[in-house]
Amino acid sequence: MRGREREGAVWRVLARVCGADAATAVLALLDDLASAVSAFEMTPEEWRVEAYPPSPVLTSALVAQSALAAAAAGGALVEIGEEKLPARDWLAENQLAFPPLRIGRFFIYGSHHRGRVPAGAIGIMLDAATAFGTGEHPSTRGCLMALDDLSRCRRFRRPLDVGTGTGILAVAAAKLVHRRVLASDIDRGAVRVARHNFGRNGVAGLVRVRQAPGYRDRVLQRSRYDLVLSNILARPLAMLARDLARTLAPGGRAVLSGLLRRQEPIVLSPHRSRGIVLERRLVVDGWSTLVLRSRPQPE
Repeated sequence: MRGREREGAVWRVLARVCGADAATAVLALLDDLASAVSAFEMTPEEWRVEAYPPSPVLTSALVAQSALAAAAAGGALVEIGEEKLPARDWLAENQLAFPPLRIGRFFIYGSHHRGRVPAGAIGIMLDAATAFGTGEHPSTRGCLMALDDLSRCRRFRRPLDVGTGTGILAVAAAKLVHRRVLASDIDRGAVRVARHNFGRNGVAGLVRVRQAPGYRDRVLQRSRYDLVLSNILARPLAMLARDLARTLAPGGRAVLSGLLRRQEPIVLSPHRSRGIVLERRLVVDGWSTLVLRSRPQPE
């Protein structure tokens, strides 16, 4: 969550949801209304979803939409409420809650960090923002670990980051493979945040970002990519399988994340039917990152 020093009060929407898919559906609904959202697994069946909008948003219509979204995903909305939080120094609290992270060769730190990037590490400067992706979430960690591992045994020439959020994966790819990277996100605010982060990390000349829904962009469709990174959610990943098959170069690799281990079949099945198969998986705190490969071109 972004903040200014001594920022005014914000609001919190708190929902209890039965079912992982139902929690994902409620989170996606609230994500359109809030500057920050999160989901926590309380028990194997119950999830806690939080959203932080700048003003009250909970109406009877939103309650009904949330209940319908949860039911359509095979779960149930148990409870949802809204409360006003007191004014706090959100920026200072964010800085304390965001210490530097070491993930493989990557060293991720905020602008408040006064130390040096460790020798041999690849530094990525990011501050907590309205876009998703600061390295703390297990899905982002899994993607960075997969990218680090893949780059040790393969040379990539044309990377693509779909659903770039803060741009962390695009920055990591650009610094790791030293090639031009194309990034996209459906959200205009995320594109703005990503572009800012490309500049402050010194890769603005290597990374180009587009506002686009998934893979459907005229610039993106001009090429095929040997590395595709996409850290979004399970159902959108499944729905984009056909577009990925058209975009991924023969023999290319796709790193897909934003899904729980139990959601893997939802994502793997539509990709497998299009010739994109599982090469390996990384599981971090119950969240899966899938490394997929497309079949090579017949000789």
